[in-house]
Amino acid sequence: MIADIKAPDSSIVRQAEELARSVSNDTLFNHVMRCYWFGELFAQQEGRKVDSELMFLSAVLHDLGLTDHACGPHRFEIEGAGAARTFLVDRGVSEDRAQSVWDNIALHTWDLNQFRGDTSRLMQLGLAYDVSGVQGARLDPADVAEVLRRYPRLNFKFAFNEMLNHEVDCKQPYPHWFHICSRIAHNRSPLTIVDAPVVLDWAPFDE
Repeated sequence: MIADIKAPDSSIVRQAEELARSVSNDTLFNHVMRCYWFGELFAQQEGRKVDSELMFLSAVLHDLGLTDHACGPHRFEIEGAGAARTFLVDRGVSEDRAQSVWDNIALHTWDLNQFRGDTSRLMQLGLAYDVSGVQGARLDPADVAEVLRRYPRLNFKFAFNEMLNHEVDCKQPYPHWFHICSRIAHNRSPLTIVDAPVVLDWAPFDE
C-alpha cells in the first residue's frame, strides 16, 4: 500500500506485472509501475473512484511497444496496445475490457485520454507526471518519495530518450502523423518542436 491505496491483486494483474517485468529492462519496468501509482495518487487527491484493475493493466502494459515483445512496423503505442489486448483476451479477459486497455494505450502519446472517463484520464496524468511533469500537480512529496523508493528512476530521462531514439532508428521513415491543424499552423509560421530530452527534463525529477 502507498498512501492507504491498495493495488489490485487479481490473477490478471499479477500476470500483467509478470509480463512487464519479463520483457522490460529495469528502467522501463520501474517507469510503468510508477505510472500506475501516480495515477492512483491523482485519483485519491481528486476523490475519484476509478477502476483500479483497468488502470493497472493499462499503465503497466502501456510501453510493451518499446520492448522486443511487441516490435513491429507501427508506432510503439499501437504495437504495444495490440500486444496487450491479445495478452488479455488469451487469458480470459472480455473483449470489451481488453479493448478499453487497447484504447488507453494506443491513445497515451496524444492528449485524448485527458478527455475520456476518470480511469483513462487519471491514468494519463500518472503517465504524464512521470515522463514530463503535470503543471500545477500537488502530490504529497512523501507519497511521491515512497513511489520512487520502491521503483527508482534509474537514470530514466537519459535511458527513455535512448529507447525512443532506438524506436525511431528501427522504423524509417517513422510512421507518425501530424495533426492536420498543426500542419496549417506550421505553414503559417514554422512551429518550434523541441527534442525529447527537453520534454523529459520538464518532469520534476533529477533523473
